[in-house]
Amino acid sequence: MPRTVASDITARVVGQEVRRARKAAGLTQAAVAGRLDTSPTYITNVEAGRLNLTLGQLTRVAAAIGSELQVSLPLVTIEPSSVAEPGRRSPGALSSGLEH
Repeated sequence: MPRTVASDITARVVGQEVRRARKAAGLTQAAVAGRLDTSPTYITNVEAGRLNLTLGQLTRVAAAIGSELQVSLPLVTIEPSSVAEPGRRSPGALSSGLEH
């Protein structure tokens, strides 16, 4: 499925919560990556909102952190034509008000 402005915003919200939970647990990205048998770059990409995780992947990340994740997904209304090309923001992308 192509990435949209809404999926980009959702990935950023999820990434911020993963980062918050990881730091609250006192873990480094490398420690979480080790528990998942993946690279620290994967965790970096999750936290930066560059990946859209499945629910299964999100559950594994939460288990690796040892914490529940509290994610409130934003309601985003967009036009169907705002599908982003991989690696590019679509024209007229919405502002989400998310932290950078």
